[in-house]
Amino acid sequence: MILGMPDDLPVDVLTELGRVTWAAIKLEDYTEGLCSTIDPANPREDRRQVSRKIKDAKRVLEGWPTSRIRDDAMAWLERASNAIEQRNAALHATPVVLLRRDGAEHQLFLGEMPRASRPYNERPLTVESLSGLRSVPENACSGWVDITVAAGAESRRQRDSGGRAVTGEAPYEAGRSGYMPGCVRASCVPERGGHHGHRAVSKRRPNRP
Repeated sequence: MILGMPDDLPVDVLTELGRVTWAAIKLEDYTEGLCSTIDPANPREDRRQVSRKIKDAKRVLEGWPTSRIRDDAMAWLERASNAIEQRNAALHATPVVLLRRDGAEHQLFLGEMPRASRPYNERPLTVESLSGLRSVPENACSGWVDITVAAGAESRRQRDSGGRAVTGEAPYEAGRSGYMPGCVRASCVPERGGHHGHRAVSKRRPNRP
């Protein structure tokens, strides 16, 4: 007898799988917001995949003068790219059922197909394994608010320079922007000339000395 994947999963496993999906959704949204801050684009018309947006944003960053914010933005995008790749491998996996000849309960896995330099991997469909996977996008989101605010300011400085690289940088220290997580959102707003850009807007002003 050949067993297929069950129609449903244990509630705790299904709940953790939902948490993985939600963490991945948030990471992709944050990533697209930062990319559009660095490389302005109208999100309603931009059909590039997030991997392409990351590459294009990193190409723009390479043209900025060496600075702390440029390096931090590069590192954040690299972490996000790796986390999104792991997300893709898991959510596009093939269900696997391990049949036990000894009559014990069958085991369920996600067969993650080879992607880029990643080999085939079988991830157990357990709360513990999925919790470890969820921590990847959650950790990748760390620092998003500060980097997005600082990168937005630097991006405007570089654009306002008329293509000339502006040396020096506005005061920036990771974790000290004065913004709290959740108060910055990506928004398509009109800029000069009627064009639309993607920039970070806040519901509150940063704390000032």
